[in-house]
Amino acid sequence: MNDVLPVLLVTVLGAVLVALCSTGFSRQERKWVTATFFMHVFFACAQVPITLSFYGSSDMFLYFSYGEILAQMMAQDPLHVIPEVTALLLHEQHQLPLTIIGAGTATGAMSALAAWSFYLFGPSEYATCIAFAMLSLCGKLGMYRVFRANVDAELRWPVAIATLFVPSFVFWSSGLIKEAVAVAGFGWALYGVHLWINEGRATRGAFLVVAGAMPIVLIKPYILFPFVLAAGSWYYWARSLKRGRVRVRPAPLVIAGVLGIGGIVLLGHYFPDYAPDSLGARTYELQQVGRGIRGGSSYTLGGEMPATLAGQLAYAPVALLAALFRPVIFEARNPLMLANAVETTVLTLLLVRVLFTRKLGNVRRQIMDDPFLVLCAVFVVAFGIAVGLASTNLGTLSRYRSPILPFFALMLFALQRPRRAPSKVKEIRGSSESVLRAA
Repeated sequence: MNDVLPVLLVTVLGAVLVALCSTGFSRQERKWVTATFFMHVFFACAQVPITLSFYGSSDMFLYFSYGEILAQMMAQDPLHVIPEVTALLLHEQHQLPLTIIGAGTATGAMSALAAWSFYLFGPSEYATCIAFAMLSLCGKLGMYRVFRANVDAELRWPVAIATLFVPSFVFWSSGLIKEAVAVAGFGWALYGVHLWINEGRATRGAFLVVAGAMPIVLIKPYILFPFVLAAGSWYYWARSLKRGRVRVRPAPLVIAGVLGIGGIVLLGHYFPDYAPDSLGARTYELQQVGRGIRGGSSYTLGGEMPATLAGQLAYAPVALLAALFRPVIFEARNPLMLANAVETTVLTLLLVRVLFTRKLGNVRRQIMDDPFLVLCAVFVVAFGIAVGLASTNLGTLSRYRSPILPFFALMLFALQRPRRAPSKVKEIRGSSESVLRAA
């Protein structure tokens, strides 16, 4: 009974926020948003019992525990406790009178976010899960705006499926989960890149990129590495195709290099665990941890994996296939794995249909002629390899790969048939302007 009022309050506030993020959508699109809104609320409420039933517990309940304690302290002494909780959120050293597991990391930041949620809405686990589901949905709506602006109008419904209705993408970003916070920022960072590249609105685009990157930096910084690489590729392809075809041009190449390689080097300086020179050792450590925790959903890519980056990348093709297409149906050990297996089976069938109904040369040419499909391909491959290498459990794999699912699904939908126009680049400005007006 104590959950009823907080849940109603958060749901109403979430509906208002989602409506604001949906400004300018058509009547049909608003129906899709309404459907995914209730889907997010349902999955958010289901997170608590499902996590308890299938996993016994999870990090989410650690966040709940600290969040409730910190929220009570914030209510009793806000002037002193709120700055310390903020320091915990920002990975800074805090002076809170208790030991917090994960302080200085994303785990501690999630506990701080739980504290703020409990402080504002009351100690309701369900209300907190709904609150974070609404934030992630707003990020998905930003992602939807980008997708719909860069594909043909008849793909509007497939775009909605890819960004708003892929079950595991919705489930693993609805609740007090790191993925929910990361997706909330990622969608609007992507929209900022879109405004910069396709609209020429560098100031507004840069603001959204920075604002969207902040929660990613605090919670899942490794997402930024494939993202900046994909954004650099998008920029270079868009600028090159506007001049006729992709070719080596000094100015766009330098800017794309700064966005891609330069961005990765800069991120590696601030996040050394994910830097290219330490990626092999870091991935090897994660694999060894996974080997020590064996279970029905555990898997390996091969024998004893090497610790060097070059040795790890030798398994890149297998890792990518695992990230995109596992678990398969016969690997399902419980209802959650079965749901994931059905999803990967659908993706597999879509890929098979492309391979058997299209010529590979035409598929390659379609991707190369579309800067946004290049972005999708680079992000899917880079992120998929990283997740496939670092994961050793099919359950965690389904969760960690969720950010790439909209991009992969959209690629498969778009490649089912030839494009309507020879070059999508000529249509970018017109479609982008309509999206900007809608925003």
